[in-house]
Amino acid sequence: MAFNTGVGQITGSGKPIGEIFSDFHQKLDKSSGTNGFDVTRAYVGYGYVLDNNFSATVVINAAGSPDDMKNGSVRRRYAYLRYASLGWSNEKLSLAFGMTDTRIYSHQQRWWGKRYIAGAMQSDNGHGVVADLGIVLDYKFNDKFSGDIAVMNGEGYLEKQLDDNVKTSLGFTVTPNENFIFRVYGDHYSVSNDQISPHIIPGKNQFTGTVFAAYKNKYFYVGAEYSYKSNADGILEHDSWGISTTNGVYLSEKSELFFRYDYLKSAQRWDTRDGTFTIIGFQHTFSPNIRLSLNYQGTNPYYLGLIESRNLIYLNAHFRF
Repeated sequence: MAFNTGVGQITGSGKPIGEIFSDFHQKLDKSSGTNGFDVTRAYVGYGYVLDNNFSATVVINAAGSPDDMKNGSVRRRYAYLRYASLGWSNEKLSLAFGMTDTRIYSHQQRWWGKRYIAGAMQSDNGHGVVADLGIVLDYKFNDKFSGDIAVMNGEGYLEKQLDDNVKTSLGFTVTPNENFIFRVYGDHYSVSNDQISPHIIPGKNQFTGTVFAAYKNKYFYVGAEYSYKSNADGILEHDSWGISTTNGVYLSEKSELFFRYDYLKSAQRWDTRDGTFTIIGFQHTFSPNIRLSLNYQGTNPYYLGLIESRNLIYLNAHFRF
């Protein structure tokens, strides 16, 4: 395949990228919200291999919801740039430049493999974002040990660069065999004065750290992680921590029962997201491109009366090509 750009031809090979997250949900209580069908995400893009070492990826999220946007967004569908990056790799080293994955929970998300059902604990509770503008370096020391380092804007994939600061991160991953993974990660971000309200005490140095461990065999899997964030949103002593556990039992090669439990707590209970989140469900994989899950999702907030609890039954579907 060749493209004529006006300055010469670009040769290589590529393929379209498509992914749809859809669901039907039914409330089990009188909480606010709706019942019915929804398409929560629809990724459309293209991946292109320029030669043996270089590649490029562009992906648009064409069905973003207000939950992905800033506070005050009106309830309508959005389209925004999800990935736009150039990559280079060899046997040990890989680089990604542009709008690309952060590394705060990418390993956990791939291991659990059920992003179409619910987001990661960090993304749902303000501990981190899945993508940002910057550069990421991954290095494979050997078959059992790898590391990554990143320098990014720090505002995430929905914001442009608003200041002169960057977020730096460092992570290490140990995989002694195909059944076990252990990972530690930390990042630092200095919040500028113009991002902090004059009515609060600034906590300019914002730190996030995570520890993740998981094990699986042909019968079951178990995983757990701990996440901590200090001076969230640049506010002094606005610290938050959480745990997330993911467990499952394989009923067959394509079917499983799974369970997830999240617990979030903030210092002096400043965060209204404090509380627990539970998922219990069944998943069946029809093919590598089609999965369905019937599950229960329950949210039990600390601030009952101010923030309501929610109990729902979901039928989630994941399609990709």
